[in-house]
Amino acid sequence: MLRRLVASRALRLGFVLLAIAFMAYALISQWDKAWAALSALSWWSVAGALLAGVLAPGPAMLAWRALLADLGSPLSLPAATQVMFIGQLGKYVPGGVWQVVATVELARDHAAPRKRTFTATVVAMAITLASALALTALALPFTSSGAARDYWWVLALVPVALIGLHPRVLTSALNLALRLARKEPLERAVRLPAIRRALGWTVLGWLLLGVQTWLLVADIHGGGFADFLPASAAFMLAWSVGFLTIFAPGGLGTRELAMTAALAPLMGPPQALVVAVVARLISTVADLAWAGLAFALSRARTARTARTGMNGTPADLSPVAEAKRLTAGPTEERP
Repeated sequence: MLRRLVASRALRLGFVLLAIAFMAYALISQWDKAWAALSALSWWSVAGALLAGVLAPGPAMLAWRALLADLGSPLSLPAATQVMFIGQLGKYVPGGVWQVVATVELARDHAAPRKRTFTATVVAMAITLASALALTALALPFTSSGAARDYWWVLALVPVALIGLHPRVLTSALNLALRLARKEPLERAVRLPAIRRALGWTVLGWLLLGVQTWLLVADIHGGGFADFLPASAAFMLAWSVGFLTIFAPGGLGTRELAMTAALAPLMGPPQALVVAVVARLISTVADLAWAGLAFALSRARTARTARTGMNGTPADLSPVAEAKRLTAGPTEERP
């Protein structure tokens, strides 16, 4: 019964609509203060936040690409861009699994086996969540005197998250999941150097998102660089809450409410909600921008393949077809 309720589309849709309704009510009920906060944002802070927010998904793609290459399926930058950013549109569908499903299927067009892509995607998500929790825990003591007490659960999850990133733990957990799904185990273990590279790219992405939030917060609050740690911690904490709320697509609603609460030590709820909503809009613009680039690259690849085929060259230029051609051996020449 509980499983049916969780899987119910109506329940998920209702949850999302309820979250949006609470957000709308919060904005409308305090519209004067919210509009004042929105009006206080200068064009340069919005432009800087937009630039940082649009750049931030790039390192996440590079982290995922590094993991997939280590597992044995290296992708070119254009191919990784296509797979990652078209697939990530699945996160806007309630359920929390469609992004993974879409990414796995898209990567097959580039000769990446399902198992490898699934592993790289899940590990990338684990690294993103673990790094968000760890960085938030480091920043919390500097935000306010009661922040560490209010968000103690973040501190408690950090050791668990970091232990979970150890290659042996990751590989064992993934093999267990594959065994339960009646699939063969991983061809090779996730290696520590790849996790380090992915972690480095992920932290760079978090820094960009911290800059995005800080520019908005500092413009309203006027705290200068002192607002950087609280703003960054608020965003990462809110993202973690949204990520763990699988009912809401992309953490819609829950992320904004969590960020509003996390920014409470710096500003009032109307101002904090404005920051949260603008950050959400920037995130959506970034997703659309990268998806647009991915679709453009995909169309260019299709057109190039079709044009090559018209010129008499085999149209199938996939890595698998090329490998078969090169290993087929010499053919007899006809007189």
